[in-house]
Amino acid sequence: MEKEWFKEFFDKIYYETYRPLESEERNKAEAEFIVKVLDLPKGSKVLDLGCGYGRHAVYLAKWGYKVTCYDLSKYLLKKARERAKEFKVKMEFVRGDMRKLNYSNTFNGVYMAFTTFGYFSDKENFKLLKKISKALKEKGKLLIDTWNKFRTISHFYSQGGTEVYRWWKSGDYIILDKTRFDMEKEAIINIRTFIKDGKIICERKFEVIAYSFKELKNMLNRAGLVIVKAYGNYQGEAFQMNSRRLVIVAEKYQP
Repeated sequence: MEKEWFKEFFDKIYYETYRPLESEERNKAEAEFIVKVLDLPKGSKVLDLGCGYGRHAVYLAKWGYKVTCYDLSKYLLKKARERAKEFKVKMEFVRGDMRKLNYSNTFNGVYMAFTTFGYFSDKENFKLLKKISKALKEKGKLLIDTWNKFRTISHFYSQGGTEVYRWWKSGDYIILDKTRFDMEKEAIINIRTFIKDGKIICERKFEVIAYSFKELKNMLNRAGLVIVKAYGNYQGEAFQMNSRRLVIVAEKYQP
């Protein structure tokens, strides 16, 4: 049985290649957007689900929110704790698989930034939404930020529908991405090769299901959440077919 990719992907190498791309100016601006669209009063309890190194969470904590950072990666949680000390803020840290999320009527808001949704099977992804809904208080809000499925498919179509290759550089690494869109799973599958000092360090894989607005809407509704707004980026532009991102804000309702 193939090992689940996300159990190894988010480690030191992930941090060393993504951290240089995420300036504090960008992190703060995105955190401001999250606060604005969740529209929660200061003092609210907020869950950063798949928090990584806490790049947004520290700002929410600094602005008066009670933040719980939840992630599976031991290394990224270590970096999040270091970041909290650097920003002189207090946050709760929980290490766990989000599929085992076990809160009830606890949070005013939950956010999943930077394509943190879609890691599992359709059945498991839906179960996760139900767990998030259970974790939210009445009228609590959820933000999900993921790829725009239509733009993603268009990108692969323009490349002939085949595997797309991309070289990029970050920190001390040169990276090769080999990416394809799996039509059966409707998932983006990426094989990433890391090169440092002229040598191949390792190869990693990620696989994320791409959901359309309608598909997410139906899943959210079944989980007890209704979409309030959809954005195409962190600048607050309305979601459109050619938007780079699909950022959904949904609210828990009582049936």
